[in-house]
Amino acid sequence: MNAVLEKIENSEAHIHFTINYKLFEDALEKTYKKNKKNYQVAGFRKGNVPRTVIESQYGPTVFYQEALDLIMPDKYQEALVSLDLKTIGDPDIEVGEIQKDQALSVKALVPVMPEVILGQLEGIEISLPKAKEVTQAEIEKVLADLQLKNKKISDKELDPAQVGDTVTVDYDCELDGSKFEPVVDYQTIIDDDIDTLGFESQLIGAKKGDCLNLEKTFPTDYRQPQLAGKTAYFKVKVKKVEDIELLPVDDNFAQKVGKVSTLEEFRSEIRESLEQGAEQRVIMQRNNLILQELFNRCQLDLPESLVMQRAMSMLEQFSKQLEAEGGTIDLYLQMMNKKSADFKKEVWEDAENSLKADYILAKIVEEKGYTVSEEELNEGCKRFALSINMDPENAQQNLGPLVNKVEYDLKVEKVFDYLVDQAAIAIAE
Repeated sequence: MNAVLEKIENSEAHIHFTINYKLFEDALEKTYKKNKKNYQVAGFRKGNVPRTVIESQYGPTVFYQEALDLIMPDKYQEALVSLDLKTIGDPDIEVGEIQKDQALSVKALVPVMPEVILGQLEGIEISLPKAKEVTQAEIEKVLADLQLKNKKISDKELDPAQVGDTVTVDYDCELDGSKFEPVVDYQTIIDDDIDTLGFESQLIGAKKGDCLNLEKTFPTDYRQPQLAGKTAYFKVKVKKVEDIELLPVDDNFAQKVGKVSTLEEFRSEIRESLEQGAEQRVIMQRNNLILQELFNRCQLDLPESLVMQRAMSMLEQFSKQLEAEGGTIDLYLQMMNKKSADFKKEVWEDAENSLKADYILAKIVEEKGYTVSEEELNEGCKRFALSINMDPENAQQNLGPLVNKVEYDLKVEKVFDYLVDQAAIAIAE
C-alpha cells in the first residue's frame, strides 16, 4: 500500500494515498451497467445507450461519485491498516483532479485517539455544600405527583373543560412579531392559578373541536424580563377534554401505589429516596468539580470534527426532549432570552467537556490498571437493570452489549474513589 502519514496535528491525522486508475475504471464500468437503464438519449433505446454517449451528454463525471463510493471504503481501510492508525471518527476525504490513466490522488483528514498527558492527580482541593435536607413539603409534592400519575382518566366527549381536567390541543404562537413552529398534541392540566404558556386557564369551558384565538399579556414585572409587558397570541384547536379522578392519599393509596402497609410507611420511604437523591446530586457536583480541576491539570487536544459530532448528538437529544414536552428549540431560546449563537457556544463547550472527561478518565483507568471482578460486574448489572426498570434477575445475561458500559462505569467509579481519597474536600455550611 502506498499510503503516507503526512502529519498528526490537533489529534487529526493527515494521510495521502493513491488509487490505481484501472481499479477506478472497473468501478466506472460497474456503475454504468447498473445505471444505464435510467438514461434515454435520442437515437438509442432506453437502457442501451453506450457509456461514451451518456458521458458526452451528461458530462464525463456523471458516474464518478458512485464509482468512488464503490472503491473508497476498502482503499481507505487499507491505508489505515498499512499506517497502523486507530481512528475514532469519520474521515474528510478529498480526491484530486481525475485524469484518464493517471492514479487518483486521495487526501484524508481523520480524527485519531487524542494523546492524554496526565497531570498531578492527587491533592485536588474543592468545596461542596451539605446535602439539602428533605422537607415535609417535598414529600407531599411527591405524593401529589403520584396522585396524578395514578389518576383515573375518562373522555368528556363534548362536555366543557373545567379546572382539573386534562386538555389536549394543537396551537400556533406569535410573540413580538415572531411566529413559532406549530405544536401538536400539547397536553395540559387546567389550573386557574398556573399558566405554563399563558393560555391554559383560558381553556375553561372549551369543548372538543373548538378553535380558539387566545392571547396573554404578561405583566410588566414578569419574572422573565424578555416577556414583560409583551402579548403572545395563540391559535388553539381543542382535540380532547378528559376528566381526572384522583385517588385519596391514604393507607389504601400507599398499599396500591407504594406497595407498603401504611401512608406513614410510604412517606418514610419517599423521604429516604429523596435523601438519597440529594446525596447523589452532591456526588455529581463533587465529580464535576474534580473533572474541572483535571481539565486544568491534564493536557489533550481534541479534533474539532469529534467535538462537532458530539455537539450535534447532544443537540438532537435536547431537541427530542423539547418536542416530547410540546416545545421547540426556537421557543426555548425565546422563553430563556438566549441568542442562538450563545446557545450553540454552550452546546459546543458541553460537548468539549464531555469528550475531555471521557478521554481523561479512560487514561486514568489505563494508567491505574483498574479491573472489575465478576462479582462486582454482576452487582453492577443488577443496579443498572433496576435503574432502567428492568428485572435484575440474570441482568448480566440480559443486558447484552450494555454490560460493557456497566463494566467501564464501574472502573470510572474506582477512578473517582481514588481521586476523592487523595483530595482535600471542604463541606460548606
